[in-house]
Amino acid sequence: MLMPCCKWLQLAVLLKKLPVLLIRINRFIIMTLTRTLPAALLSFMLIFAASCSKSAQNSDVDAEDVYARRVVLMAQIDSLQNLLTQVDAELQRLDTNSNKSAVTVYRSMRGQFEHYVEIFGTLEADKNADITPETQGTIINILVREGQEVKKGALLVELDASVLANNIKEAETQLEFARTVFQKQKRLWEQKIGSELQYLESKNAVDNLESRLRTLRSQFDQTRIRAPFDGRVDEVFARIGQLASPQMPLLRLVNLKNVYLNADVSERYIRQITEGSKARLEFPSLRDTVLTTVTQTGSVINPANRTFRVVFRLENSNEYFKPNLMANVYILDYVNDSVVSIPNRMIQQDPQGNDYVYIALPADDSDEIAIVERRPVTVGLTYAGRTEILDGIMHGDLVVDKGSRSIKSDQRVRVSEIIESASNE
Repeated sequence: MLMPCCKWLQLAVLLKKLPVLLIRINRFIIMTLTRTLPAALLSFMLIFAASCSKSAQNSDVDAEDVYARRVVLMAQIDSLQNLLTQVDAELQRLDTNSNKSAVTVYRSMRGQFEHYVEIFGTLEADKNADITPETQGTIINILVREGQEVKKGALLVELDASVLANNIKEAETQLEFARTVFQKQKRLWEQKIGSELQYLESKNAVDNLESRLRTLRSQFDQTRIRAPFDGRVDEVFARIGQLASPQMPLLRLVNLKNVYLNADVSERYIRQITEGSKARLEFPSLRDTVLTTVTQTGSVINPANRTFRVVFRLENSNEYFKPNLMANVYILDYVNDSVVSIPNRMIQQDPQGNDYVYIALPADDSDEIAIVERRPVTVGLTYAGRTEILDGIMHGDLVVDKGSRSIKSDQRVRVSEIIESASNE
């Protein structure tokens, strides 16, 4: 069947343009492959291109022959394109000055990963008391000074007890008389002289006066304020001549031999933190750190802030620690003895929230040139700038650090530095 005239005209125009296109393709191939292809192969391609050009000039060829030639040319173009890709790759490998992205890599290693709960705590002394009187009275004598060491029972402050002293003397006189009367009544009663009522009244008078005298002496002792424990007078608030009352502290007495630290922990850690949990106490004011364990945990959750109390007892024989000193408390709540962990900055997320890293794989037996691979990871806990990697990174893998934000998977990069580090650095 004859083709329409318009189709023949379009075919003729295409055939006229074909030599020019082939010549351009030929020149491109020559420029690209001159440095690497053998001269014989290049000569063959030139002859082939020339023959194709002459064939294309024959306008008497039928449509089927033109279509067949087109199929052959397309196959040759695909083959040359593949060859060109291989040549470009070889040129890039041989060109040491090519512009590859420079990255640093981090050699992952298995090690111990620890997670700590961070809270604040306050030091308190086992024995720290504001000394107040049990009775009201005028202060007539202060027997201690600030900073003085005192023993348990030492007299600290005296209140005016003149009235009580007089009452005690009066009671003692009355008691002496009552005892004399009682002794006489007792002898008479033993001789069956006198009534039993007189005997009992004299005995009761002695008992009442003895009880009254004990009460007066107890009240007198309340005007003598004594140390309830061994310690040091930290501060004296009282002044001679001042009226003291049970609501007014006279002085502060402390014993710093044993101190403890109180801290409140969220109830979410009630299963992880128990008595014996390891902890680190940092005192910024002292620039000191203490390694210890939890001594006691609270049995009740505070409904106001949903926390429970933990206590750390500290030996303080040199009185280094002071009450109300603030501390940063780090309590160990999780430990994995063998796991890979890496700095947080190396982990990236895609728009779906999936975590991944770039792994550098050596290319062509070169330590400086690598091909990066995007690898999904499963992360665990994060602490102190490091993240636990549960899956996705093996021991010894080279994780891309600096430059990881500007590369993509399968890209060739130049490794400028390999950081050797343990996972618990």
